[in-house]
Amino acid sequence: MNLRQNVRNKREEVDVNLTAVMNIFLILIPFLILTAAFVKLAVIDFSLPTAGSGNNSATTPPEEKMILTVIDIKSTGELQLKSTGSKFDPIPPSDATGKYDYQKLIAQLLELKAKHQAVEDIILIPDNGVKYDVIIQIMDRCRENGFPNISLS
Repeated sequence: MNLRQNVRNKREEVDVNLTAVMNIFLILIPFLILTAAFVKLAVIDFSLPTAGSGNNSATTPPEEKMILTVIDIKSTGELQLKSTGSKFDPIPPSDATGKYDYQKLIAQLLELKAKHQAVEDIILIPDNGVKYDVIIQIMDRCRENGFPNISLS
């Protein structure tokens, strides 16, 4: 019996001290909340044509189907609107900062829309050095002036 009493005496109940763990969480939770990065992404919807999405020749006149409109954006700063059957002057940047004169682009787009009212597609061909903001500004001008279908090449 003496042996059993010694074993019982050796087993003391241990209280778990949660103060240290709670202190860690008290510091850790506000730190994680303050350092969390909340990102808001802006998305521009555009779609590339699929292989089976061609227009019917009965609904589109043949002369309007042949129009290909391209805006070539050079990393040197030159902007060129090209279209089948039309010739447009290149648009250089308006100042040393590289900002474009978008009014000239709008005038060219309106001239093209007056000639070919059924055309709604534009292909943008930016060089590698062109800033993303310039591409978005040109896409906005195209959408505002009757060219909602924009493709990037």
